[in-house]
Amino acid sequence: MVFSYHLAFRSNLQNMIRNATLSSLLLLAFSSANAQSDCGAGRYTDPLYFDSVSVLSGVVYGANNGVNGQPQTLLLDVYQPVGDTYQDRPVVIVAFGGSFIAGTRQDVAELCLAFAHRGYVAIAPDYRVGFFFPTEATTTRAVVRSMHDLKACVRFLRKTVAEDGDPYGIDADRIIVGGVSAGAIGALHCTYLDQSSEIPPILFGDTATTGGVEGLSGSPGYSSDVLACYSMSGAIGDTTWFQAGDQPLCSIHEVQDGVVPYGTMEVSVVGIPTGLMASGSGDIHPRFDHLGIPNCFLSYPGNGHVGYLTSDPVNSVEFVAQFCANMVCGVTPTCGTLYVAVPENANPTLTAFPNPTTGQVTVRLDEASNVSILAADGRCVKRLRLGAGASTIDLQDLPDGLYILRTEGDRPSVVRVVRSTE
Repeated sequence: MVFSYHLAFRSNLQNMIRNATLSSLLLLAFSSANAQSDCGAGRYTDPLYFDSVSVLSGVVYGANNGVNGQPQTLLLDVYQPVGDTYQDRPVVIVAFGGSFIAGTRQDVAELCLAFAHRGYVAIAPDYRVGFFFPTEATTTRAVVRSMHDLKACVRFLRKTVAEDGDPYGIDADRIIVGGVSAGAIGALHCTYLDQSSEIPPILFGDTATTGGVEGLSGSPGYSSDVLACYSMSGAIGDTTWFQAGDQPLCSIHEVQDGVVPYGTMEVSVVGIPTGLMASGSGDIHPRFDHLGIPNCFLSYPGNGHVGYLTSDPVNSVEFVAQFCANMVCGVTPTCGTLYVAVPENANPTLTAFPNPTTGQVTVRLDEASNVSILAADGRCVKRLRLGAGASTIDLQDLPDGLYILRTEGDRPSVVRVVRSTE
């Protein structure tokens, strides 16, 4: 299983976007009280609001020690709409995928073009990648390297406004970070791993030399906070890092993604199990709902990985772009969780008994499925693969309380079970 970014959509994405009718767009309902002065009339929503885009390649934004321990200069590419006279433009950062082992910033060129045509300044940054033997420690370090570099990219952009005369015409208060696959993983950690207490225990000994949460990749002294985050098939190490008041999130994911987990499970890199657990979009968004954080989630059926960028490029890109437009225009997103329709027989039926239970619960499925067990606060505490028919799940190692059993699918079956020893 490889964190990879499928590029088959690149050759025809622009043509498909050109042919999309405005009636297919999810239009903003701007309020005069909240909208920015640059919002409305299609800016940030129209996929061809600007006809052409310029690209400035190879801007140095930082430096750090690479995977091989040698110094590495970090570069980024800037995509800007041609003919734009507005100076305070929002920024969308697009991080590439590739298992933290491969990939380049050029891989996300088409996504950057899609944002820049709408009026954003799109940024495609480097982050440190290279071969490492996958273990829990080495994979965690790879994620942290990407997080540090993306935080440095955000700080650099703010520095250009404060010290360099704002050469890219950006609004430092409207920076959104996101990415594809491994890039989405880095973006999620960049946004939500923001406290020293959240640093994974396996890396405690590294914090002095790597720079803790912020890292040492450049432009110290500036904030790395962002307005919002988007994730295209990403995951995070611990859903408890999400707290009330955190930045809104938009995600897209396939239910049976065999590369980056949709739910919570062990991560493999290039087919090698790492012992590292991660939670994908299917377990992230229930946590956001529980915390009351605005969020948008588009769930696709199937077992592809970023396959929607091939099978449904216009709608999937538009879903993220619409979320970004809401955020930069001061409109609270209300899209919630949306499921792409599949045939009715693709939804396994789930029942559970006894309920309440003192520990063991019998689960019956009409077809095999992955089943997630969520605590009341949305955290995934177990994830199991169960066959058709009756299976026994042991909850005795969990504290008393309400738990949610949920199958994976386009419209999951959900059962609430009470564990009580009284």
